Amino acid sequence: MPTYDATAAFGTDAIAERDFLRQVFAWMFLALALTTGVAVLFHQSNAALNYFSAHPTLFYVALFAQLGFVIALRPIVASQRVSVQAAALVFFLYAALTGVVFSILLDVYTTKSVVGAFGGACGVFAGMALWGYTTKSDLTRFGPILFGALIGMVVASVVFIFTGGGVLNLLIGFAGVIIFSGLTAYDIQNLKQMRIGRGRFGFGGGFRGRGGGGQPLTVGAGSEKFAIYGALMLYLDFINLFISLLRIFGGARR
Repeated sequence: MPTYDATAAFGTDAIAERDFLRQVFAWMFLALALTTGVAVLFHQSNAALNYFSAHPTLFYVALFAQLGFVIALRPIVASQRVSVQAAALVFFLYAALTGVVFSILLDVYTTKSVVGAFGGACGVFAGMALWGYTTKSDLTRFGPILFGALIGMVVASVVFIFTGGGVLNLLIGFAGVIIFSGLTAYDIQNLKQMRIGRGRFGFGGGFRGRGGGGQPLTVGAGSEKFAIYGALMLYLDFINLFISLLRIFGGARR
């Protein structure tokens, strides 16, 4: 398979970097808009609420399965075998399914809680993204730590489905804020490096770009594939930041 040279595709200047990141955030905002639209639509129709009311266990399965998707979706979109169109389809399908789950959250939590958690997620995300973009520290060493913590959080979330408990819920919420704040900074820095062929797909290996002793990156698409992958990473970080903050500060409807 021919080698894809990310440096040749993007260039190395600051303008190319900004254009690439604008492309990433454009995909991310489209996915967030889709999630919001689906959530509002299903909330108004009560379709999802009625279904999950009859099958309450499925709601918790769907909610915590989103954390598992954080692990599963990244390698799917990053795979050489997945085309740009397929990657975009999977991305937006997940965004739509997330909207269905979030339509329930609009009924479970007060509007004030949802708006507050969303605003908090925006603030944390923006701050950590800015730090990840500007810091000179190498954040790649934290990748395996964050990945291990994420696995532990998924396991704890599964335990919570069966045991419940306010303390465990708060612990998962605080852990989520820490983990996904770190992942936001990590992913932004990784995207900068990926643009010039030095970043990584995933945490511990997978496809690597040129530079730093890595092997040439071999993918079947150009900058659009990188942008979709980057948007997925940041979308997952933001969504899970929002959910984690809602766990901590969310007030249930009486």
